[in-house]
Amino acid sequence: MRSIVTILFLTLATQAQSEGFFSWLFNSNKEIKAEIVLVNKCELESRYFIVRDLGTGKSAPFKNGVAKLKTRVNSSLQLQLSPSVKHVIFEGNAVSAKKNMKLIADCSERKLGG
Repeated sequence: MRSIVTILFLTLATQAQSEGFFSWLFNSNKEIKAEIVLVNKCELESRYFIVRDLGTGKSAPFKNGVAKLKTRVNSSLQLQLSPSVKHVIFEGNAVSAKKNMKLIADCSERKLGG
């Protein structure tokens, strides 16, 4: 029985984010206003990037390198290019939403289809 409890605890703990297990457990559906700072390592200006909540489809533009988006804790957010940008594709990795975040736009790695 004790080993089952230990396995259950370890399984849940691996799902927890850096904010901590209890924060993850009790605040996982809490609505927040996420403040996202963009670290732009691309030649493209920051105003051409947005952050999108993949669950709701809501997005927010970056102004002076900061975007503010109403979302929920642990919702999947992704750094994307604004729909106004044509003929260029950029999609960042999905990350879990937190109240204060930093996203990095790195255009140095090129992925070519083959």
